[in-house]
Amino acid sequence: MLIDLYDNEYGYARIFAEREGFGYELSTYRPLPIMDLFARMSGFPSAEAACAAAREQLASVRQIVEGKRKRSRQRVRAAASLPQAFS
Repeated sequence: MLIDLYDNEYGYARIFAEREGFGYELSTYRPLPIMDLFARMSGFPSAEAACAAAREQLASVRQIVEGKRKRSRQRVRAAASLPQAFS
């Protein structure tokens, strides 16, 4: 049963009740560059614990996406600074 939903600009997390505790499921709006092992976690003793874990995972999605953008910009700058061999 769905209990709560958290979202930000990068994705959302559904908090749900299970037979043996609580859990969350993370979904991103765009595919991540690396697989996330914690996209679905179960077995939390309380809904609050599942919510806290889901919020941390959503925050990490932001760091992954922003880190990827920063590396891409650095590569573009480095390529632009190389001398042109066939001008």
